[in-house]
Parts: sequence; structure tokens; C-alpha cells
Amino acid sequence: MRRTLAHAVSDLKVRSTSRVSAECSDVVLRTTGITRLVFRPMLLDNEKQPPASVKGTLVHQRKGPKERWVDVPTNPLSGLKKGESYSLPLSSSATLKLYEELTGLYGLAAREGIPPGQMEFVRSRTALAQLVDLPPAELRRFLEANRAVGSSLVSRLLDWALRAEDLTGLVELLVDLGSDGLRTLNTAVGIQTLKTALRQWRDNLGNTNEEYWQEQLTKNSFVLEYVFSWPCTIVKDKAYVGGKSVSNKGGKIVDYLVKNRITSNAALIEIKTPAAGLLGKQYRDGVFVASDDLAGGVAQVTTYKQSLLNHHQSLTEGQQDLFESFDPQCVVLVGDAGSSLKTIEQRRSFELYRNQLLNVSVITFDELFKKMELLVAALEAAPIAESAP
Repeated sequence: MRRTLAHAVSDLKVRSTSRVSAECSDVVLRTTGITRLVFRPMLLDNEKQPPASVKGTLVHQRKGPKERWVDVPTNPLSGLKKGESYSLPLSSSATLKLYEELTGLYGLAAREGIPPGQMEFVRSRTALAQLVDLPPAELRRFLEANRAVGSSLVSRLLDWALRAEDLTGLVELLVDLGSDGLRTLNTAVGIQTLKTALRQWRDNLGNTNEEYWQEQLTKNSFVLEYVFSWPCTIVKDKAYVGGKSVSNKGGKIVDYLVKNRITSNAALIEIKTPAAGLLGKQYRDGVFVASDDLAGGVAQVTTYKQSLLNHHQSLTEGQQDLFESFDPQCVVLVGDAGSSLKTIEQRRSFELYRNQLLNVSVITFDELFKKMELLVAALEAAPIAESAP
């Protein structure tokens, strides 16, 4: 497991050797091609003198130019004879390095005690270490006053979380937020997801590529629930609903085959684009006919419905719980009423046309988007539980 060692200069691996002690990886104080001086620390849970929580050994090593660093037997100081001594000079840079490492080690021992098992602590910059050590209330005030810093930190932390191999520690922290904290976080993520999708859709209202809109709705499939008054789930996008002849031609492919999550009854959704027209030419004064896109979409989805009813048994053979077909609802998602219906006569012709359709609902993209905007407004207005300071 990896953790941050706030004040250390080097990364550090720690392995507990008992309940009260742990070995640490070597700290290199100076090195050349064939010699190096290392400090080999150990953490202690010192009951008699708690501040004395670090001990260690200085080791001077020598090797061949192409050899690896290895431990070799040493002569203990207890073997010194009268009149003999050992001298191990430390340069100013090595002494500073040793001081910095000891500062980090004492801080680690005070904060973590003896870490169980094996852990790796990675160095952090001084500014980050200071930020991590701030009390929660002060950290909130700092981030509220420096939103750009907070946003950057969250972005990098999320990137780290998505790439991390072991999310156990992160999940534990999320659980520690409590149900109110998790609900707040989930609501905030949901609101931002909706806002991002709406902004992207608004920027692409002129996009005439049906594949683009199908991809967007599939990616944000929760939006399709607002087409109906009941909870739904996608059974299949670009779903085959029967109709092939013996020559394997004439198959019917509907944009979305969905089902009611409670009753499993199927429904069909045919999509055009926001740029598709809603009305055609004026037939008489103040009377407009449906556009080819609208009339064609209605004819298309009703044909798919009939095909689904005729072939339901063969389509669900071996998967009886896949969906039911109890007079499936049909929806055509098409056009932009706000930009297409400029006059009262056009709005009247459109409403009279779609309200007279039997078992087919016509919904425009801007109507669907407005439902999403109202949902965002409702979520943002809802009281959100605050975590305890």
C-alpha cells in the first residue's frame, strides 16, 4: 500500500518486523560509481522514551564498477583494540540529507506509529505536505478561497484514482464520508454530468448526423427515462425487431428497444436529429402538413412495432425474461420546436398532428432538453446535507 510521507526527501519502504519495530529502506547519503554511504533506519515504538522513535546504522559500501550493491559481513566496533578507532566523516551535504531524512522519519513515527505489514511512503512537495496537514476547517477555507487550486487537486486525484491498481484505501475514505457525504457527492456528480451533456447538446443542435445523437443518448441512457413516465432500461440499441425474408433482406432495425423495469413491457424509440424539420409546406391558409422526417419517423416506428409483435416469440426464444410485448409504446424523437415553429399556425398544426396519433408519442429534442434543465434546477434547489465540521 502506498501513502504520502509529508516531510521526507526520499521515497521510503517500511516493513514491520514486530508489533513495536519496523525496518526501513536504505537512505543514500552520498554515492560514487564504486562507493556509497547509506543510513539504514528502523522505526521503534519506544514505551520508555516515546520521542526516541528512530534508530539506525551508517553503512559505507564499496563494489566493482559493474557489480550491484550488496551487504557484506562487517567488523563490529566491539572488535576494536586499544589505541584503534574508526572515523566516518560526513560532508555538509550528507549531514543535511541525514537531518532531513530523520525529520521525515520522526514525523512518520509520530503520525503513523508502526505501520502493519509492508507499506511504501512517497515523498511530497513541501506545499502539498503543508496542505495535507491543515485541519479540515482550515483546508475548506483555503480551497474555497482558491477554487482553481481545489479543482486542480480534485482533477489530479480523480485521475490517480482511475489509474490506481488498489482502490481499497480510497473506498474506505469514501465510506468514512457517511451516507450524507456520499449522497452529496453523488448528487454533485449527477448534476455536473447533466450540465455537461446539456452544454454539448446545445452546441450541436445543427448536427444532422443521426449516429452522433444515437451515440450521445446511449452514453447518457438515463435521459431516455424522461421520454416515458415510467422507469426504463435499454434492451438494445439498433435492435433487430424481425421482418427478414427468406433471402435475408428487409430486416427491421429500431434505434432503441427499451423495456419497463417493473413490468418488462417493451417500447420502441426512433430518433432523428434536432435539425430535422417538423412541418412541411403549407397545405391551406394556416394549415401545415407534417414534414417527411416526422411523418416518416411515425410510419417507421409503427412498422417496427408491428414487426415486433409478429416476431416476439422468435426474437425472445431462449430468453423469456428479456422483454414482453403488451402493445408496446412508440416514441419519435425529432426536431427542435423552438426554432422550427415560429408562428401560432405552425404550433397549432404540429400539436394537432401529434395529439391525433394513435399509440405514438412525438417529442422534440428541445422538449427533452428542457426536462433535463428542470431536473438540474430541482437537484440544485434541493437541500444537501452538510458534513459535520
